[in-house]
Amino acid sequence: MVINSEFSKQLLLERERFENPPDHTVKATGVGIARFIIRCNNNADEVLNLAKRVLVIVNYNSELVWPSFELWKKILPDIFINHCAKELTEEEVKNQQIYWDNLSYEQKIEEAKKDKAWTLSNWLAWLEPDCREWFWWNAHKFDGEIENTHFLIEVTALDDPFSSGALKWLFRACGAIDVVCTDDL
Repeated sequence: MVINSEFSKQLLLERERFENPPDHTVKATGVGIARFIIRCNNNADEVLNLAKRVLVIVNYNSELVWPSFELWKKILPDIFINHCAKELTEEEVKNQQIYWDNLSYEQKIEEAKKDKAWTLSNWLAWLEPDCREWFWWNAHKFDGEIENTHFLIEVTALDDPFSSGALKWLFRACGAIDVVCTDDL
């Protein structure tokens, strides 16, 4: 596995931010900060802590050799893995491709809008060093009535726009009800 110097730098900076969240005066790395509001079912701390735990594992296993799928299933938390969709058989993948190929452009747009569970292998593919476009920046908890149901996370993006589907699925698989980019509000 070849990782470029920018990716290595982002991994090390992300590790530091997991332990020591940046002050609001720190200049973002990458092209800037993207913010997402995470809505939970009265378990905001659990969702946030699990998501960070999953990302720490991914971070520390993103250098040298990308782990095999079997190893990922051993090192990632079961609660996260169990929320992922089941892996498809070769036959199911083939049938899914035939179905997709037979959809009109408009139908494909509608199908893509559906909020479906991701398989673990699909999620991991977007976290591989040659695909990953975002890194943890910070999290902010709210006070008052929504302190247990909502929090805000910030990521630094390497590209603008960037694919946020894997980020959203991370929080959904950790128990979030909804994940919305603040740009979409």
